[in-house]
Amino acid sequence: MRLHFLFIAALLSGCFRVSGDSWYEGPPPRPAAMEEYYKPTSVYGNFRTEIVQDTEEYTLKHITIESYAGPIVVDYFEGREKSDHLVLVFPVLGGKNFIEKHIAKYLVESGFDAAIVNRSNEFKDPKMFDQLEEIFRLNVIRDRLALDFFEAEFGKKRFGTFGISRGAINVALTAGIDKRLQYNVLVLGGTDLVHLFRDSNQPRIEKYIQSVRDNKGYSEDEFFTALRQQLKTDPKNTAQYLDPENTLLILGIFDRTVPFSYGLKLRDQIGRPDTIFLLADHYVGLLYTQTVSIVPPSKDKRGLFPFPYIEEEALQFYDRSFNDSWNWSVLPYRILQEPVNLIAEAAAEVGSAFEWLFGGKREEATPPDAAKYWLEAVHHVDDIQGADGTVASNSLNPAPKS
Repeated sequence: MRLHFLFIAALLSGCFRVSGDSWYEGPPPRPAAMEEYYKPTSVYGNFRTEIVQDTEEYTLKHITIESYAGPIVVDYFEGREKSDHLVLVFPVLGGKNFIEKHIAKYLVESGFDAAIVNRSNEFKDPKMFDQLEEIFRLNVIRDRLALDFFEAEFGKKRFGTFGISRGAINVALTAGIDKRLQYNVLVLGGTDLVHLFRDSNQPRIEKYIQSVRDNKGYSEDEFFTALRQQLKTDPKNTAQYLDPENTLLILGIFDRTVPFSYGLKLRDQIGRPDTIFLLADHYVGLLYTQTVSIVPPSKDKRGLFPFPYIEEEALQFYDRSFNDSWNWSVLPYRILQEPVNLIAEAAAEVGSAFEWLFGGKREEATPPDAAKYWLEAVHHVDDIQGADGTVASNSLNPAPKS
Protein backbone atom coordinates (compact mmCIF):
# COMPACT_ATOMS: atom_id res chain seq x y z
CA MET A 1 0.00 0.00 0.00
CA ARG A 2 2.81 2.42 0.86
CA LEU A 3 4.65 1.67 -2.38
CA HIS A 4 1.45 2.35 -4.33
CA PHE A 5 1.04 5.67 -2.51
CA LEU A 6 4.61 6.71 -3.31
CA PHE A 7 4.21 6.18 -7.05
CA ILE A 8 0.83 7.93 -7.22
CA ALA A 9 2.09 10.94 -5.24
CA ALA A 10 5.19 11.24 -7.40
CA LEU A 11 3.37 11.03 -10.72
CA LEU A 12 0.66 13.50 -9.72
CA SER A 13 2.77 16.13 -8.01
CA GLY A 14 6.05 15.84 -9.89
CA CYS A 15 7.82 17.26 -6.86
CA PHE A 16 7.93 14.37 -4.39
CA ARG A 17 11.33 13.38 -3.06
CA VAL A 18 12.16 10.24 -1.12
CA SER A 19 15.82 10.98 -0.43
CA GLY A 20 17.10 11.55 3.05
CA ASP A 21 18.06 9.42 6.01
CA SER A 22 15.53 9.21 8.82
CA TRP A 23 18.30 8.08 11.19
CA TYR A 24 20.66 10.95 10.36
CA GLU A 25 21.30 13.42 13.19
CA GLY A 26 23.09 16.13 11.22
CA PRO A 27 26.71 16.81 10.26
CA PRO A 28 29.37 16.58 13.00
CA PRO A 29 31.30 19.70 14.04
CA ARG A 30 34.33 20.45 11.89
CA PRO A 31 37.60 19.59 13.68
CA ALA A 32 39.65 22.63 14.67
CA ALA A 33 42.77 20.98 13.23
CA MET A 34 41.08 20.60 9.82
CA GLU A 35 40.33 24.31 9.86
CA GLU A 36 43.98 24.96 10.71
CA TYR A 37 45.22 22.72 7.88
CA TYR A 38 43.28 24.72 5.28
CA LYS A 39 43.52 28.14 6.92
CA PRO A 40 45.08 30.88 4.77
CA THR A 41 48.18 32.22 6.48
CA SER A 42 47.82 35.62 4.83
CA VAL A 43 45.05 37.75 3.35
CA TYR A 44 44.67 38.21 -0.38
CA GLY A 45 46.65 41.02 -2.00
CA ASN A 46 46.06 43.39 -4.89
CA PHE A 47 43.59 42.58 -7.63
CA ARG A 48 42.77 43.80 -11.10
CA THR A 49 39.47 43.66 -12.96
CA GLU A 50 38.75 43.53 -16.69
CA ILE A 51 35.23 43.83 -18.08
CA VAL A 52 34.93 41.09 -20.71
CA GLN A 53 31.25 41.39 -21.60
CA ASP A 54 28.46 43.83 -20.80
CA THR A 55 24.87 42.83 -21.61
CA GLU A 56 21.41 44.00 -20.58
CA GLU A 57 21.27 41.21 -17.97
CA TYR A 58 24.79 40.99 -16.56
CA THR A 59 28.43 42.08 -16.65
CA LEU A 60 31.17 39.50 -17.00
CA LYS A 61 34.29 40.54 -15.09
CA HIS A 62 37.65 38.77 -15.32
CA ILE A 63 39.34 39.25 -11.95
CA THR A 64 42.91 38.30 -10.99
CA ILE A 65 43.62 38.31 -7.25
CA GLU A 66 47.17 38.07 -5.91
CA SER A 67 47.78 35.78 -2.94
CA TYR A 68 50.60 33.96 -1.20
CA ALA A 69 49.05 30.68 -2.42
CA GLY A 70 49.26 31.77 -6.05
CA PRO A 71 47.07 33.90 -8.33
CA ILE A 72 43.31 33.46 -7.99
CA VAL A 73 41.62 33.92 -11.37
CA VAL A 74 37.85 34.45 -11.29
CA ASP A 75 35.21 34.98 -13.97
CA TYR A 76 32.44 36.89 -12.21
CA PHE A 77 28.96 37.04 -13.75
CA GLU A 78 27.36 40.01 -11.97
CA GLY A 79 23.64 40.63 -12.42
CA ARG A 80 22.01 44.04 -12.74
CA GLU A 81 20.17 43.79 -9.44
CA LYS A 82 22.39 44.01 -6.39
CA SER A 83 22.25 40.96 -4.15
CA ASP A 84 24.17 39.58 -1.20
CA HIS A 85 24.33 36.00 -2.52
CA LEU A 86 26.76 34.29 -4.89
CA VAL A 87 27.06 30.81 -6.41
CA LEU A 88 30.60 29.57 -6.98
CA VAL A 89 30.80 27.33 -10.06
CA PHE A 90 33.73 24.92 -9.75
CA PRO A 91 35.46 23.87 -13.00
CA VAL A 92 35.63 20.36 -14.41
CA LEU A 93 39.27 20.18 -15.52
CA GLY A 94 40.50 23.71 -16.10
CA GLY A 95 41.08 25.23 -19.52
CA LYS A 96 38.32 27.16 -21.29
CA ASN A 97 35.57 26.19 -18.81
CA PHE A 98 32.95 25.76 -21.54
CA ILE A 99 30.45 23.90 -19.36
CA GLU A 100 31.03 26.13 -16.34
CA LYS A 101 30.49 29.35 -18.31
CA HIS A 102 27.21 27.98 -19.62
CA ILE A 103 26.06 27.19 -16.07
CA ALA A 104 27.21 30.56 -14.69
CA LYS A 105 25.48 32.41 -17.55
CA TYR A 106 22.28 30.40 -17.01
CA LEU A 107 22.35 31.27 -13.31
CA VAL A 108 22.95 35.00 -13.72
CA GLU A 109 20.25 35.25 -16.39
CA SER A 110 17.94 33.62 -13.85
CA GLY A 111 18.78 36.07 -11.07
CA PHE A 112 21.78 34.50 -9.28
CA ASP A 113 25.24 36.07 -9.39
CA ALA A 114 27.84 33.42 -10.23
CA ALA A 115 31.62 33.19 -10.18
CA ILE A 116 33.97 30.61 -11.67
CA VAL A 117 37.12 30.14 -9.57
CA ASN A 118 39.50 28.89 -12.25
CA ARG A 119 41.87 25.99 -11.71
CA SER A 120 45.46 25.64 -12.87
CA ASN A 121 46.39 22.35 -14.50
CA GLU A 122 49.54 21.38 -12.59
CA PHE A 123 47.70 18.47 -10.92
CA LYS A 124 47.54 16.75 -14.32
CA ASP A 125 51.35 16.75 -14.69
CA PRO A 126 52.70 13.30 -13.70
CA LYS A 127 55.97 14.96 -12.63
CA MET A 128 54.02 16.77 -9.88
CA PHE A 129 52.78 13.52 -8.34
CA ASP A 130 54.74 13.95 -5.11
CA GLN A 131 53.19 17.42 -4.66
CA LEU A 132 49.61 16.32 -5.39
CA GLU A 133 48.33 16.79 -1.85
CA GLU A 134 49.83 20.27 -1.59
CA ILE A 135 48.29 21.21 -4.94
CA PHE A 136 44.85 20.10 -3.72
CA ARG A 137 45.31 21.86 -0.37
CA LEU A 138 46.26 25.13 -2.04
CA ASN A 139 43.23 24.87 -4.33
CA VAL A 140 41.01 24.85 -1.24
CA ILE A 141 42.93 27.76 0.29
CA ARG A 142 42.50 29.82 -2.90
CA ASP A 143 38.78 29.04 -2.84
CA ARG A 144 38.59 30.35 0.71
CA LEU A 145 40.51 33.50 -0.20
CA ALA A 146 38.06 34.02 -3.07
CA LEU A 147 35.23 33.90 -0.52
CA ASP A 148 37.07 36.49 1.60
CA PHE A 149 37.44 38.65 -1.52
CA PHE A 150 33.75 38.57 -2.45
CA GLU A 151 32.72 39.29 1.12
CA ALA A 152 35.01 42.31 1.37
CA GLU A 153 34.85 43.75 -2.15
CA PHE A 154 31.26 42.94 -3.23
CA GLY A 155 29.40 42.61 0.06
CA LYS A 156 28.45 38.96 -0.47
CA LYS A 157 27.07 37.24 2.62
CA ARG A 158 25.39 34.03 1.42
CA PHE A 159 27.15 31.47 -0.74
CA GLY A 160 26.27 28.39 -2.74
CA THR A 161 28.18 26.13 -5.10
CA PHE A 162 27.69 24.18 -8.31
CA GLY A 163 30.07 21.50 -9.60
CA ILE A 164 30.03 18.80 -12.27
CA SER A 165 32.45 15.83 -12.22
CA ARG A 166 35.77 17.09 -10.83
CA GLY A 167 33.92 20.29 -9.97
CA ALA A 168 31.55 18.27 -7.77
CA ILE A 169 34.53 16.69 -6.03
CA ASN A 170 35.88 20.21 -5.39
CA VAL A 171 32.51 21.19 -3.92
CA ALA A 172 32.65 18.22 -1.53
CA LEU A 173 36.10 19.40 -0.47
CA THR A 174 35.77 23.16 -0.08
CA ALA A 175 32.16 23.19 1.16
CA GLY A 176 33.03 20.45 3.61
CA ILE A 177 35.85 22.59 4.96
CA ASP A 178 34.32 26.10 4.82
CA LYS A 179 30.89 26.53 6.40
CA ARG A 180 30.23 29.71 4.41
CA LEU A 181 29.44 27.50 1.41
CA GLN A 182 25.98 26.66 2.66
CA TYR A 183 23.93 25.60 -0.40
CA ASN A 184 25.62 23.03 -2.61
CA VAL A 185 24.80 21.24 -5.87
CA LEU A 186 27.02 18.28 -6.82
CA VAL A 187 26.58 16.63 -10.23
CA LEU A 188 28.26 13.33 -11.22
CA GLY A 189 30.69 13.47 -8.31
CA GLY A 190 32.23 10.84 -6.07
CA THR A 191 34.45 10.18 -3.09
CA ASP A 192 37.45 8.07 -2.03
CA LEU A 193 39.82 9.32 -4.73
CA VAL A 194 42.38 6.53 -4.47
CA HIS A 195 39.85 3.81 -5.23
CA LEU A 196 38.01 6.06 -7.68
CA PHE A 197 41.27 6.42 -9.64
CA ARG A 198 41.64 2.66 -9.60
CA ASP A 199 38.13 1.89 -10.84
CA SER A 200 37.49 4.76 -13.26
CA ASN A 201 37.38 3.99 -16.99
CA GLN A 202 38.56 7.52 -17.85
CA PRO A 203 41.46 7.18 -20.37
CA ARG A 204 43.17 10.32 -19.06
CA ILE A 205 43.29 8.87 -15.55
CA GLU A 206 44.68 5.59 -16.86
CA LYS A 207 47.29 7.49 -18.87
CA TYR A 208 48.23 9.56 -15.81
CA ILE A 209 48.67 6.46 -13.66
CA GLN A 210 50.86 4.81 -16.28
CA SER A 211 52.97 7.96 -16.72
CA VAL A 212 53.63 8.20 -12.99
CA ARG A 213 54.48 4.51 -12.83
CA ASP A 214 56.92 4.85 -15.72
CA ASN A 215 58.53 7.93 -14.16
CA LYS A 216 58.78 6.43 -10.67
CA GLY A 217 59.28 2.80 -11.56
CA TYR A 218 56.21 1.91 -9.51
CA SER A 219 54.18 -1.24 -9.77
CA GLU A 220 50.41 -0.69 -9.80
CA ASP A 221 50.16 -1.51 -6.09
CA GLU A 222 53.05 0.82 -5.28
CA PHE A 223 51.37 3.68 -7.16
CA PHE A 224 48.14 3.40 -5.18
CA THR A 225 50.02 2.95 -1.90
CA ALA A 226 51.99 6.15 -2.55
CA LEU A 227 48.81 8.01 -3.52
CA ARG A 228 47.01 6.81 -0.40
CA GLN A 229 49.88 7.84 1.87
CA GLN A 230 49.95 11.45 0.68
CA LEU A 231 46.32 12.25 -0.16
CA LYS A 232 44.39 13.89 2.66
CA THR A 233 42.32 16.35 0.60
CA ASP A 234 39.70 13.78 -0.35
CA PRO A 235 35.88 13.99 -0.06
CA LYS A 236 35.96 10.92 2.18
CA ASN A 237 37.54 13.21 4.82
CA THR A 238 35.39 16.32 4.24
CA ALA A 239 31.97 15.46 2.77
CA GLN A 240 30.52 14.42 6.14
CA TYR A 241 30.54 18.10 7.20
CA LEU A 242 28.08 19.18 4.49
CA ASP A 243 24.50 19.63 5.61
CA PRO A 244 22.29 17.22 3.62
CA GLU A 245 19.29 19.53 4.12
CA ASN A 246 21.16 22.14 2.05
CA THR A 247 22.63 19.78 -0.57
CA LEU A 248 21.42 18.51 -3.95
CA LEU A 249 23.19 15.49 -5.43
CA ILE A 250 22.75 14.34 -9.04
CA LEU A 251 24.22 10.98 -10.09
CA GLY A 252 24.40 8.96 -13.31
CA ILE A 253 23.28 5.37 -12.81
CA PHE A 254 25.55 4.09 -15.60
CA ASP A 255 28.51 6.34 -14.76
CA ARG A 256 31.85 4.53 -14.95
CA THR A 257 34.12 7.59 -15.20
CA VAL A 258 33.19 8.58 -11.67
CA PRO A 259 31.69 5.17 -10.90
CA PHE A 260 28.13 5.23 -9.63
CA SER A 261 29.09 3.28 -6.51
CA TYR A 262 31.41 6.12 -5.47
CA GLY A 263 28.57 8.58 -5.97
CA LEU A 264 26.46 6.48 -3.62
CA LYS A 265 29.31 6.47 -1.10
CA LEU A 266 29.45 10.26 -1.33
CA ARG A 267 25.71 10.34 -0.77
CA ASP A 268 26.00 8.29 2.41
CA GLN A 269 28.90 10.43 3.68
CA ILE A 270 26.86 13.62 3.26
CA GLY A 271 23.90 12.02 5.05
CA ARG A 272 21.72 11.07 2.07
CA PRO A 273 20.78 14.47 0.69
CA ASP A 274 18.04 15.03 -1.89
CA THR A 275 19.30 12.93 -4.81
CA ILE A 276 18.38 12.73 -8.50
CA PHE A 277 19.30 9.60 -10.45
CA LEU A 278 19.85 10.09 -14.18
CA LEU A 279 19.54 7.27 -16.71
CA ALA A 280 22.97 8.19 -18.06
CA ASP A 281 26.69 7.65 -17.88
CA HIS A 282 29.19 10.44 -17.25
CA TYR A 283 28.99 11.93 -20.73
CA VAL A 284 25.38 11.24 -21.64
CA GLY A 285 24.64 13.09 -18.41
CA LEU A 286 25.50 16.29 -20.27
CA LEU A 287 22.42 15.70 -22.42
CA TYR A 288 20.43 16.58 -19.31
CA THR A 289 21.88 20.08 -19.68
CA GLN A 290 21.63 22.60 -22.49
CA THR A 291 25.37 23.22 -22.66
CA VAL A 292 25.00 22.81 -26.42
CA SER A 293 21.55 23.16 -27.94
CA ILE A 294 21.15 20.43 -30.57
CA VAL A 295 17.71 21.51 -31.82
CA PRO A 296 18.21 24.09 -33.18
CA PRO A 297 22.03 23.82 -33.17
CA SER A 298 23.60 26.57 -31.08
CA LYS A 299 26.36 27.04 -28.54
CA ASP A 300 25.14 30.39 -27.27
CA LYS A 301 21.32 30.34 -27.32
CA ARG A 302 18.77 28.15 -25.58
CA GLY A 303 16.92 25.77 -27.90
CA LEU A 304 14.32 23.04 -27.81
CA PHE A 305 16.55 20.02 -27.15
CA PRO A 306 18.15 18.81 -24.97
CA PHE A 307 16.10 20.01 -22.02
CA PRO A 308 17.93 22.08 -19.38
CA TYR A 309 16.93 19.65 -16.65
CA ILE A 310 20.03 19.96 -14.46
CA GLU A 311 19.95 23.74 -14.76
CA GLU A 312 16.27 23.90 -13.77
CA GLU A 313 16.75 21.56 -10.79
CA ALA A 314 19.67 23.73 -9.67
CA LEU A 315 17.53 26.86 -10.03
CA GLN A 316 14.78 25.25 -7.98
CA PHE A 317 17.33 24.39 -5.29
CA TYR A 318 18.75 27.94 -5.21
CA ASP A 319 15.28 29.53 -5.35
CA ARG A 320 14.25 27.48 -2.35
CA SER A 321 17.52 28.04 -0.48
CA PHE A 322 18.17 31.74 -1.11
CA ASN A 323 14.68 33.11 -1.75
CA ASP A 324 12.30 30.62 -0.11
CA SER A 325 10.44 30.44 -3.43
CA TRP A 326 9.60 27.84 -6.09
CA ASN A 327 10.85 27.45 -9.67
CA TRP A 328 7.69 26.22 -11.38
CA SER A 329 9.44 25.61 -14.71
CA VAL A 330 11.04 22.48 -13.25
CA LEU A 331 7.67 20.78 -12.71
CA PRO A 332 7.29 19.08 -16.15
CA TYR A 333 10.79 17.60 -15.86
CA ARG A 334 10.01 16.33 -12.35
CA ILE A 335 6.94 14.48 -13.61
CA LEU A 336 9.09 12.59 -16.14
CA GLN A 337 12.03 12.01 -13.80
CA GLU A 338 10.36 10.95 -10.57
CA PRO A 339 9.58 7.31 -11.49
CA VAL A 340 13.27 6.83 -12.33
CA ASN A 341 14.22 8.18 -8.91
CA LEU A 342 11.84 5.86 -7.11
CA ILE A 343 13.05 2.79 -8.98
CA ALA A 344 16.72 3.73 -8.45
CA GLU A 345 16.17 4.24 -4.75
CA ALA A 346 14.64 0.79 -4.38
CA ALA A 347 17.09 -1.00 -6.68
CA ALA A 348 20.17 0.42 -4.96
CA GLU A 349 18.65 -0.15 -1.51
CA VAL A 350 19.43 3.43 -0.55
CA GLY A 351 17.37 6.33 0.71
CA SER A 352 14.64 6.67 3.25
CA ALA A 353 12.04 5.08 0.95
CA PHE A 354 13.72 1.69 1.36
CA GLU A 355 13.94 2.12 5.13
CA TRP A 356 10.39 3.45 5.39
CA LEU A 357 8.95 0.53 3.42
CA PHE A 358 10.93 -2.31 4.97
CA GLY A 359 12.37 -0.93 8.21
CA GLY A 360 15.76 -1.48 9.73
CA LYS A 361 18.68 0.76 10.52
CA ARG A 362 22.02 0.56 8.73
CA GLU A 363 25.15 -0.31 10.62
CA GLU A 364 27.74 2.40 9.98
CA ALA A 365 31.47 1.80 10.03
CA THR A 366 33.29 3.50 12.88
CA PRO A 367 35.01 6.63 11.45
CA PRO A 368 38.65 7.35 12.22
CA ASP A 369 39.56 9.87 14.92
CA ALA A 370 39.13 13.01 12.79
CA ALA A 371 40.73 15.36 15.31
CA LYS A 372 43.87 13.23 15.54
CA TYR A 373 43.98 12.74 11.76
CA TRP A 374 43.93 16.47 11.00
CA LEU A 375 46.31 17.31 13.84
CA GLU A 376 48.89 15.02 12.22
CA ALA A 377 48.19 16.72 8.88
CA VAL A 378 48.89 20.15 10.41
CA HIS A 379 52.22 18.93 11.77
CA HIS A 380 53.13 17.56 8.35
CA VAL A 381 52.36 20.77 6.47
CA ASP A 382 54.97 22.62 8.53
CA ASP A 383 57.58 20.69 6.55
CA ILE A 384 56.52 22.29 3.27
CA GLN A 385 56.07 25.87 4.49
CA GLY A 386 58.57 28.54 5.28
CA ALA A 387 58.93 30.04 8.71
CA ASP A 388 56.54 32.86 7.73
CA GLY A 389 53.84 30.41 6.66
CA THR A 390 54.30 30.96 2.94
CA VAL A 391 54.55 28.09 0.49
CA ALA A 392 58.14 27.03 -0.03
CA SER A 393 57.92 25.87 -3.64
CA ASN A 394 56.96 28.46 -6.26
CA SER A 395 56.42 25.61 -8.72
CA LEU A 396 53.09 24.97 -7.01
CA ASN A 397 51.80 28.43 -7.81
CA PRO A 398 51.65 28.97 -11.56
CA ALA A 399 48.97 31.31 -12.85
CA PRO A 400 45.80 29.33 -13.61
CA LYS A 401 44.62 29.35 -17.20
CA SER A 402 41.34 31.13 -17.72
